[in-house]
Amino acid sequence: MPAWRELVRLVRATPVWMGAVAEVVAQYPSASWRDAGLAGAAVSRLGPLQEIHGMSGPHGMSGPGGRPAAPFGFAHAGAVGPDFEEAVTAQLAQCFGLAAATPDILRARNRSTERWTVPSTVRRLADYSPFGHPRYQQPALDGRLHWASTGTATAHAGHIEGAPASAERAAHDVLATMPGTTGRRGVSATS
Repeated sequence: MPAWRELVRLVRATPVWMGAVAEVVAQYPSASWRDAGLAGAAVSRLGPLQEIHGMSGPHGMSGPGGRPAAPFGFAHAGAVGPDFEEAVTAQLAQCFGLAAATPDILRARNRSTERWTVPSTVRRLADYSPFGHPRYQQPALDGRLHWASTGTATAHAGHIEGAPASAERAAHDVLATMPGTTGRRGVSATS
């Protein structure tokens, strides 16, 4: 079997970390919770959202003046059901005040239903383990393909901390193949 066919088989059979996750974004006209001295971020085990991050304010991703205010969070995909949105808004109200119970927009995306995130061979993802295969930490196709994503990180796979580490690994691997450069192992590609 050609190497590329084996690689395609591996990719199709490997779920990614986000495959067990539902992402939620709630949009509000302003960050009312800031008036109460709250940041708009929380870690919780009492509602569907286990992590909530603030995207509003001076360091968030929203526009000038922190508008629109848009906290986002992650829930286990198994929490998604008929009453999911009501449970999310109730949790947001519990964490950030009554005004958080009525977002202008609430969007949920269940990653476990996406074709390219969870292969059909995976029936149930039970935890947040790093799902990347060790093969993704090595160049493929005779060094022409280098994997660089949080899912290929050796530590913190699936988290923001894993992305720069993976990018650095892949960049060193690419540089190691270029004449006159020093790669990850400190050996010049011309020596």
